[in-house]
Amino acid sequence: MMTKTLLGVFLKENFSFRRILGFDAKKSKTKAILIILAMVYALAVFIGLFGYLFFDLGKVLKEMNQMRLLLSFAAIYALGLSIIIVLFRADGTLFHTKDYEILSPLPIPNKTILRAKVLILYLMVITMAFLATAPILFAYFYHNGVSVFGLLAYVVGFLVLPLVPFIIMSFLSLLISRITARMRHTNLIKIVVLFVLVIVLMLASFSINDPEINPLTGQIDLFKGISDLYLPFAWFMDAVHDQSLVALLLLVASHIGAFYLYIEGISGIAHKSNQASRNIIMSKTGKVYQHKQKSVTRTLVEKELNTFLSIPIYALNAGLGPIILLIFSIASLFYQEGIQNVLQEMIAEGLETSALILILVGFSIAMTYTPAISLSLEGKRFWIVKSLPIRTQTLIMSKVLFNVALIAPIALVSIILFTFSFAIPFMSGLLMMVLALIFSVLISLFDATVNLFIPKFDFINPVEVIKQSAGALLAVFGGFAWLAMSGFIWYLLAGKIDETWIMVLLITFNLILSIPFYLLIHLKSDHLVRKMNA
Repeated sequence: MMTKTLLGVFLKENFSFRRILGFDAKKSKTKAILIILAMVYALAVFIGLFGYLFFDLGKVLKEMNQMRLLLSFAAIYALGLSIIIVLFRADGTLFHTKDYEILSPLPIPNKTILRAKVLILYLMVITMAFLATAPILFAYFYHNGVSVFGLLAYVVGFLVLPLVPFIIMSFLSLLISRITARMRHTNLIKIVVLFVLVIVLMLASFSINDPEINPLTGQIDLFKGISDLYLPFAWFMDAVHDQSLVALLLLVASHIGAFYLYIEGISGIAHKSNQASRNIIMSKTGKVYQHKQKSVTRTLVEKELNTFLSIPIYALNAGLGPIILLIFSIASLFYQEGIQNVLQEMIAEGLETSALILILVGFSIAMTYTPAISLSLEGKRFWIVKSLPIRTQTLIMSKVLFNVALIAPIALVSIILFTFSFAIPFMSGLLMMVLALIFSVLISLFDATVNLFIPKFDFINPVEVIKQSAGALLAVFGGFAWLAMSGFIWYLLAGKIDETWIMVLLITFNLILSIPFYLLIHLKSDHLVRKMNA
């Protein structure tokens, strides 16, 4: 009974409209409707794009009489997403919870609190996994036909499959936290490790994909091998495709049994970890602290950098664009033809090299969205910053400047490397650099405006703001929308006027687009911040 009550409280805390939107929808219905429509649009674009790819893959697998392999895609993608979510959230949700000091004195058994928190985290995993794999579910049952037992087996199997990875990754999350707790530059080490893992996965994906057919067909042999090695995948496919009740029972019994033992055995570890996290560890460095006077803007920009480096998932999500761009540009010095082929496969064939480079640069800039979440990350400490004698406009513009400083230098250096690699004329390269700089300003101003209108100060874990907030979603898809507008203009004018004049027009276009957002920040930021504090 107590678990049910706690679960209801945690559900409201994590899945209410107020938590998702970042504000009370009843007080601003128009804004809430617009944001919900934008989120539905973004979800529809995602499902539509991947739905087409998986629908086409289903057709290929049906011709090969290998439809059961499509189930391995659903299982592996769901588990992969589960691994990422649990790795980043288990430590803060289970072992170092922020609400431990509130819950621990209550007359509630530690195991009951843990059970409710585990179920909430698992519900997040299942929800995200279902949304990500919904196109696969549709493609499979469309091409293979629908049966009551098959559909039921899919739902039940899908619910229990992530349980074992959940157990393993939560322990790994705790282990990483314990190992790095006393290391210097802990967060920097985590950031480097995360970037290395992501880059390796990207390179592996490029190496196995065959874009001439379908980017997913190159993964068939790999996923088949994984399914053969991991027995629960075979049980899942047998239960759904072959409608085997024995396989379904084996899958359910093994995973639920393991999960039960996990909850029984982990309660003590979680309790001790949460207690230990309250101990303050101090060390004497022997250094003499020196205070140097700096400008307000520089101090605020350095504060943004410290926040960026202190949250590994923040650095990974908002810093991936610059890293991708830098890797591609350096690689172009040695593999010109290979990089050009990759760009054509990723974007579109038949475009000029300069257009391909600009799309890659624009995509990387749009992915760098720190101003869309940095105001929200101030959280409940926002009043401290606001109590300082600093104008609101200065605070917001420091977040804009940090984002420009994060992406613009890398964009400029990358364009220089690309122009050298592909022998692009000097004037075209110079205009590309100016366009990249203006576009980074546009994106940064737009993202900051989004966060002003849709802040999310009420959060438990920064991951909620970085990956799950409406501001982050609108910033990324909004950035892609601005990029698409520029691409549409290029498409209309290509072949009619010289590309240097097209770039001049795009520079002017993006500069004009930046002005309204700049004015909104300077004219409305005080008013909006007062509404936040009300």
